[in-house]
Amino acid sequence: MEYNAPNTRQRIAARRLARQGRSATGGSQVRPDIHRATLSWLRSGRLISLLIFLVSVGALTYLFTAERYSVQQVTVEGAEALKSDQVIAVSGIHGRPIWFVSTAETEARLRTNPYVESVQVQLALPDQAVIRVVERRPEVRWQAGNIQYLVDGRGKVLAAAQEPAKPDVLVIIDRTTLELKPGDQIDTDALSLTRALALRLPGELAFAPAQIGWDFGLGVYVRSAAGQTIIFGQNTQLDRKLDILGALLKGKTPFNYLDLRPSNPFYQNDQRPATTNQP
Repeated sequence: MEYNAPNTRQRIAARRLARQGRSATGGSQVRPDIHRATLSWLRSGRLISLLIFLVSVGALTYLFTAERYSVQQVTVEGAEALKSDQVIAVSGIHGRPIWFVSTAETEARLRTNPYVESVQVQLALPDQAVIRVVERRPEVRWQAGNIQYLVDGRGKVLAAAQEPAKPDVLVIIDRTTLELKPGDQIDTDALSLTRALALRLPGELAFAPAQIGWDFGLGVYVRSAAGQTIIFGQNTQLDRKLDILGALLKGKTPFNYLDLRPSNPFYQNDQRPATTNQP
């Protein structure tokens, strides 16, 4: 019997048939590879680590961008001469993500204000901030006649001063009262207004009063180094009064007398009265 060895083409065809047969009976060879890779990731912990990473990135993105965690409620405590909205504006924290607010930087920024002696900023999740302000309170002396009296923060007369006032002491000239004694009560409205003017006039209007006084009929008034008299009266509508004075000073309007008490204030120069145009 004659035997013929298969040639090369026959061998190649046979191998192809064998592979096709294995594929038909055993299925795809790719799937087992994917399953093995997945099992390998699970055993090694890499898949779980990836899932944790993705969840963490999503959570952090939400925390840093959600409005819920932006400073929306700001409470100001201790401000009297300063208005709460002024303090908030200077702080610059309203609307910022609470995570990025530095209390130290905010306090340093607030201390640049001439009215602020000390300040503390506290944050509370999710959107609250508290600003506690201690304003500068110049020492006050109330001068009646030729005697200067020491008074406390509530306007109570303590005693007659034994030494001349230092340059940083606020001296209020009382043209109505001739004499005071320990225990007497000073007009607290006048005391509050004079302190506010001592801080706000130089700080906001660059106007340094040469004298601050009080009169029973006029209320609180100030005099400039140029001899101008400006009547503020009582501690009401102070912002409006300062705006009017600021407009006159900015416009370099000449005047020697300005009464800010009426709803339509007036000024006069060389004894000629004129009505102000309110800003």
